[in-house]
Amino acid sequence: EMNNTNYIGRWLVGINTIYSNDLPLTCGGFARKNEDDSYTIVLNPKHSYHQQRATYMHELLHIVNRDHDSEKHVNFIESMRHNI
Repeated sequence: EMNNTNYIGRWLVGINTIYSNDLPLTCGGFARKNEDDSYTIVLNPKHSYHQQRATYMHELLHIVNRDHDSEKHVNFIESMRHNI
């Protein structure tokens, strides 16, 4: 079993960040879990620096809270993260 210290150290190292011009203006970005258990955060380069930073922090919450491994519906997870 992985304790929180090991988990935090692991995800701090295993996060890639990329920018995609293919994202619509209505989407700030998203996080995905890769096959090697690392993560990629995709940000919208059309958004301002402050919007990108807010999106990055939101996506980090998904990673820290292990939302990608949750069985809860994505709409429920999003409502939880937006109400923090």
